[in-house]
Amino acid sequence: MGAAGTYYEIRIHNHLDDSWHVWFDGMTITHDPNGETVLTGWVVDQSALYGLLERVRDLNLKLISVRQDPVP
Repeated sequence: MGAAGTYYEIRIHNHLDDSWHVWFDGMTITHDPNGETVLTGWVVDQSALYGLLERVRDLNLKLISVRQDPVP
């Protein structure tokens, strides 16, 4: 784990508007051509990761995957 935490990729079904990055703690939002939204960024700790996943749940979004990535 780096000084800023761990780098994660979270995939969600359908495209989210870029303005949602604030709701997801400033994570980068990209749109795959297959219709998925990919959130990427540093997550401080497990608690913060669970908080992000709770937001996905609270927004009734379909979670596709969560993956710890090597440093980009």
